[in-house]
Amino acid sequence: MQTLRFASNAVAAHCPLPTLGPLAWSQREGGWSASVALPDLPNDSIVVPSCSLPGRPGADFTVELTVAGAGWGLAPTSTTATPMNTPSKTTASDPRATTHIDYFHCRADLSGAMAHVTVIGADVPRDYLVSFSLRAYKTTPLPGRLTTPRNVVPAISQLTAPRALRHRICSPTCVAMVLAYHGVADSLLHVAKSCLHVPSGMFGVWPLAVRTLTDAGLVAGVECFDNLDTAAPLLAHGLPVVASIRFAAGALPGSPLDGTDGHLVVVTGLDDDCVYVNDPAARDASVVPRVYPRAAFAAAWLTERGAAYVVAPL
Repeated sequence: MQTLRFASNAVAAHCPLPTLGPLAWSQREGGWSASVALPDLPNDSIVVPSCSLPGRPGADFTVELTVAGAGWGLAPTSTTATPMNTPSKTTASDPRATTHIDYFHCRADLSGAMAHVTVIGADVPRDYLVSFSLRAYKTTPLPGRLTTPRNVVPAISQLTAPRALRHRICSPTCVAMVLAYHGVADSLLHVAKSCLHVPSGMFGVWPLAVRTLTDAGLVAGVECFDNLDTAAPLLAHGLPVVASIRFAAGALPGSPLDGTDGHLVVVTGLDDDCVYVNDPAARDASVVPRVYPRAAFAAAWLTERGAAYVVAPL
């Protein structure tokens, strides 16, 4: 597993994880692009891009993965499909990779791959955090051993939302909890609206959660993990992370959900044999804070993708 992070100097000073320096931006039709050489990508690995643009509310971006004359494009924050913001070299029929709104999935060994991010707009990006997380799609989860204090994150239940939304907004609810933790007051419904991916109708698209957090004055990114110990330094420094989990029926004791193909929770701390979590699927705020067995939670989070929102104040 590896993450390549690039940031402007001002943002790098606040990023809780190491960065590799700034990007070289060049102007293209409709925006500004930067390219990054990726290491060899094994079959069944994923590339998870992230782009945080402080000071540019509502900023839109696209990402392209290219190799040997072929390309695959994501438009993770795009609400339209115009030539200006659609990757120009996309050959989505090439079977060596597939796209899933949030990430690329390699279906063959890829060498010499390049990642290209394009920020839509006339002005060159001044402040930014751009990252590419690379890991096996599925791996053996590592529960680790490190412990941290439990961060007290304001509890919000997604079941307080209107009936038509309440079972669809676990991601915005986690975003609202993290915003409140960092002193940003916003309503759950407003956060949900900000996270709505119009083309798909989904509220859980990772880049839109990052944009919502960034527009509120924080710096955020999507990271992949494969070991709970990797999250420990963030939690120890008072930075809860929002984890994307999935588990079979009965596999996560104490969860308000019997099982799920995709759910997000706020990880607030680690103990010897348990993980402290704010689970937005709880019936009300009083039971949102939860304690899950450490090994079971590691399996739910880290077995597939291992993605999370990492958030810090600017």
